[in-house]
Amino acid sequence: MNRTNASWSDPASPVFGALSTAVAGVLPLIDPSKLNNTQRRTVHAASAVLTGVYAAVIVGGRNRRMMPLKVATGLAATGAALRFADAGDTFDAHLEQKLRQAGSRYPRVWMAVGAAALTFAGHLGDRAASRTQLFEPMAIDQRERLRSPGAAVCSLVEGLLGATDWLGADALHAQLHAAREVYWDGGFTSVVHFRVPDELPRAVPHEQVFPVRGQFSGPDGTPLRLFLQISDGKLDYLGVEPANPEDADHFDDLIDEWPEPSEITYVLDDPDGTTAPLPG
Repeated sequence: MNRTNASWSDPASPVFGALSTAVAGVLPLIDPSKLNNTQRRTVHAASAVLTGVYAAVIVGGRNRRMMPLKVATGLAATGAALRFADAGDTFDAHLEQKLRQAGSRYPRVWMAVGAAALTFAGHLGDRAASRTQLFEPMAIDQRERLRSPGAAVCSLVEGLLGATDWLGADALHAQLHAAREVYWDGGFTSVVHFRVPDELPRAVPHEQVFPVRGQFSGPDGTPLRLFLQISDGKLDYLGVEPANPEDADHFDDLIDEWPEPSEITYVLDDPDGTTAPLPG
């Protein structure tokens, strides 16, 4: 999946907003009364497919786990649009007549403007809802809690820090022993956030991704790598990302447990844009 495809399939993205608004504005310009039976059925079919796609996209956003529901919703919306297509033509003609009686010389233009405006308003609502979900406070039972980092996490971080004598590694190692893990529930997550006391010495540079990364293979063979984010000179979080940036759009919690230290190959970035393994 490339970034463009991800944008048009995200109901909160500007690309999807522009496309859906444009389609909604074009369809009312087609007058069913001026089409023969074949042309009208073709328009009905195209409108039904577009309705199904629109319904599928807005249900569940970009969450791929919602794909079965998205497919079912899209098919149901397509079927409903086909089933009530003739009734829609009747309503369409009635609305056009009412606009003409109200003095409009171009009723279909106004119908198009209205449809586009309603669709765009819905898109703005989706964008507002998306921002709200990002920033709304967590429920009481979901607020952050603190605990000691697990042995597996500590082992992986120590492996990254001890793989080379990099500037700041000693300070980060000391922080690890005093750090607390921030968590929100008891389930496994492939990102571990740390809380480090302010009085401890800090690593320099203060903002960095620690240069040593740990490469390993996911359960399906996808090359992955561990990385350690440093913020304000302190351990921020341990994360997992695809080793190949082209796999980023397909990466979604590909691991359900931390790898064993023996499975890790520690690497440093090379000047030629590749990575070089560090001696074991």
